[in-house]
Amino acid sequence: MATHASRSYLYSMVPLAWALRAAGHEVRVATQPALVDAAADTGLTVVAVGEDHRFEEFANLETTHQEHDEEDFSLSPDNLRSMLWQDLAWAYDGLVRNWLKAVNDPMLEDLVLLCRQWRPDLVLWEPTTLAGAVAAEACGAAHARFLWSADLLGTSRTYFLERLAEREPHERQDPLREWLSARAESHGARFGEEFVHGRFSLTHLPSVLAPSDATAPEPLRLRYIHYGGQTVIPPWLRGVPGDESGQEAPRRVFVDWRAASAVTGDPGTAVLREVLGGLGTLQDVEVVLVVPEGRGEEPVDLPGVARIVEQGALHALAPTCSLAVHAGGFDTLCAAGVHGVPQLVLPEPGLYDAGLVADEIVALGAGATLHRDDVEAASVAKEAARLLTDPSVARGAALLRREFAQTPTPDRLVERIELLTAEHAGGGTPAP
Repeated sequence: MATHASRSYLYSMVPLAWALRAAGHEVRVATQPALVDAAADTGLTVVAVGEDHRFEEFANLETTHQEHDEEDFSLSPDNLRSMLWQDLAWAYDGLVRNWLKAVNDPMLEDLVLLCRQWRPDLVLWEPTTLAGAVAAEACGAAHARFLWSADLLGTSRTYFLERLAEREPHERQDPLREWLSARAESHGARFGEEFVHGRFSLTHLPSVLAPSDATAPEPLRLRYIHYGGQTVIPPWLRGVPGDESGQEAPRRVFVDWRAASAVTGDPGTAVLREVLGGLGTLQDVEVVLVVPEGRGEEPVDLPGVARIVEQGALHALAPTCSLAVHAGGFDTLCAAGVHGVPQLVLPEPGLYDAGLVADEIVALGAGATLHRDDVEAASVAKEAARLLTDPSVARGAALLRREFAQTPTPDRLVERIELLTAEHAGGGTPAP
C-alpha cells in the first residue's frame, strides 16, 4: 500500500490492510519518513521510501498566476466543462506541477527500488500517489487505486484529454503525460492511462453518493470502517447523553473542524466560532468538538463546547449524536453516514471534493450545506434546528445508513481482489 505522507489517506486504507493480513497476505505500507510512526501505530509493517514531500512550498498557485482566480482550482465536472481552454490548461499544469510532482517525486525512485526488491503481487495506491502505479508497472505487478472520495482526479483527466483532442497539434501539451512518461521510461516502463486510473479501483463511496457523470469504470465498493489512530474511549462516551442523571438526554451534536485546524487558531477558527455561537442558541444541545489525534489534552478556547474528543473515537461518538456539523472531510462524512446522522456541511475552500460529495448528501435528503460566505450564528442555528427536527431529513439519513450497510465489508472483498490481482498480473514491464 503506497501513500505519500498524508495521515488521512493512510488511515482510509487501514481496515482493508487488516482484512488482507487476516486472510494470510503479507502487507507492507510504503510511505515517506514523516508518516512512518503513524503508519507503524496501525500494527502494519512499514517501509520508509524516499524523502518527505515539500508540498506546502508549492501549494500557493495564486502567487504565480495572479490573473486566475481561486475558482480555477475546482475539479468538479461542471467547472471543468465551463472553463476556457487557457484556464483549464493553466489549472491542469498547476495541478501536476504543484501537487502531483511535489508529493510523488521525492518517493518515486525508492518506491520503484522497493517493489523490484520485494516483488509484490499488488500495489494499492491512493489516487494522488501516482508513484505507486509507476513502481508497479516497472516491476510487473498488478496495481489499483484506493479512492478515498469522489474520483475528481480521474474525471479531470478525462475532461482534460477530451478538450486537448480539440486543439491544434502544436497546442497539445499534456504536462502529466510528459512528467510520468519520463519517470516510467527511466525504469523501463511505458506510460498509459492506467498510470492515472489504475488497473482497477476500490472506493468507500456508496453508489448513491457517486457523482452522476463519473467517467471511470465502476470501482469495487467496500464498506467504510472508521480508523482514526490509536484511541481510548473516555468514560463519558460509554453511555448516552444524560444517562447518569436519569433526566431526559440533551441532543448531542458533534462538530468536526479538523480540516480547518481550529485548535491552532488559524482563520478557520472565526468560522468555527460562528458555528458554535449558532449551536449555543439551541435548547438542550450538547456540543462535542472532534480534534486531531494527539490534541485531546490541549485546552480549547472555544465557547459552547461541552467536551472534546480525538478523531480516533469518532466511530464511538457518532452513534450517540443527533447531528454532525463539519467542514466536508470525507472520513467525517462517512462516519456520520454509516450511523444515520444528519449532516450540516460547510465545505472548506481547498478541500477539492468536499462540496461535490456534500451536494450528494443534500440531494439524498440526509443533510444541508452552507456556503462559507453564509456562515453566521443565525444561519447555522436555523439550519441545525431544521435538521434536528425534520422527519424527512431523518429518513434521508436512514437511507444513507442502509446504503453503507449494504456495501461489502473489506474481508468479503478479499477474494475478488485476489482474482483481479491475478487477472492484471504482469500488466507492466517486470525488471530483468
